[in-house]
Amino acid sequence: MKKSNLKFYFVVFASFLLGICTAQSVQNDSPITLPEKFDKANIIQEKDYNVWGTNILKGKDGKYHAIYSRWLKSRGHLGWVTHSEIAHAVSDKLTGPYVFKNLVLPPRGNKYWDGDCTHNPHVLEYKGKYYLYHMGNHGSGYWDKTADTVMPKYSDPEWWVNRNNQRVGLAVTNDLNGEWTRFEKPLIDVKGNQMMTSTPTISIRPDGKLLLAYKYVEPNEKFKNGKVIHVTALADAPEGPFVDTRKPFIIHPTANFAIDDHVEWAQNGKYYCIAKDSDGSWSDNPRGSTLLFEADSFGFNWKLSKNFLLLKAGEIKWTDGTITKTERTADMPKLYMENGKPKALIIAILPKDSEISHSLVIPLLDK
Repeated sequence: MKKSNLKFYFVVFASFLLGICTAQSVQNDSPITLPEKFDKANIIQEKDYNVWGTNILKGKDGKYHAIYSRWLKSRGHLGWVTHSEIAHAVSDKLTGPYVFKNLVLPPRGNKYWDGDCTHNPHVLEYKGKYYLYHMGNHGSGYWDKTADTVMPKYSDPEWWVNRNNQRVGLAVTNDLNGEWTRFEKPLIDVKGNQMMTSTPTISIRPDGKLLLAYKYVEPNEKFKNGKVIHVTALADAPEGPFVDTRKPFIIHPTANFAIDDHVEWAQNGKYYCIAKDSDGSWSDNPRGSTLLFEADSFGFNWKLSKNFLLLKAGEIKWTDGTITKTERTADMPKLYMENGKPKALIIAILPKDSEISHSLVIPLLDK
């Protein structure tokens, strides 16, 4: 064989190896690597209740504790804003099965700001204590007079009363098996041009400050569907006070609802966020796909990660070969963390044309 041919084949082979190495480096530059198919054995569910927004923490007792939203299946999916309560279940394994133990923030009456509904918990372990950030609201008392088989609808004016009374709250405990102390006032109340505040998440920045992200809705003449805006606030302690950063969280120039259902964390000097593409504005993937964003170490100046698609909306593929059709695929992502690194992603799943939801634990692939 001629030397020129040998040189040609060497270049081709070297390019092939380089391509493999480059592909692997591109694949592995993300802090999150998911399996292609999920195990139904890792579903968290209850017989009579929808399950949503599940946090998992390893307690001081060595067990795994799930803190999550639940509401009666008979109330339908939209009952989340009128009938949700925050519950606690325990397991010996990260992936379950989880057994219900007690209510963490039960309903206590509409004379309280969070008396009818507690929802979207986000739990932070900090210096030996646990801090539960959540949405709370109250209605007019209308739903107390309805049967448990009545499903709230968008067309019900009373649904919007609860929705627009949402506020961000906080509860604290020293032990996941113990009692939680609720704050008597909202942690983040409405101010200025805000109709409601909701969906809090919190993370610890590399500089030690606590970054709280939440959303609010601008009022409009229809009273219902104002623009949804996500913002951040900073504090030196988990209880606050939280001061607005006056910097936008994740915004899109053409979207009225840029993201929803998000979770953030700092790792290796960078910030990451997993969020749902509510409007389908960020890519050519279907609306409701789950995407990865990144930012600087302060949690500002967000952008799509290079390999941003985590879950494409439309279906969930299971290891038993079956497929669950969905509208959004994943809602309310949460992370199980060990030593500052994510070890599992927990998502809520609402199958297409269904009123019944559950959570799923997805152990992350090792790199």
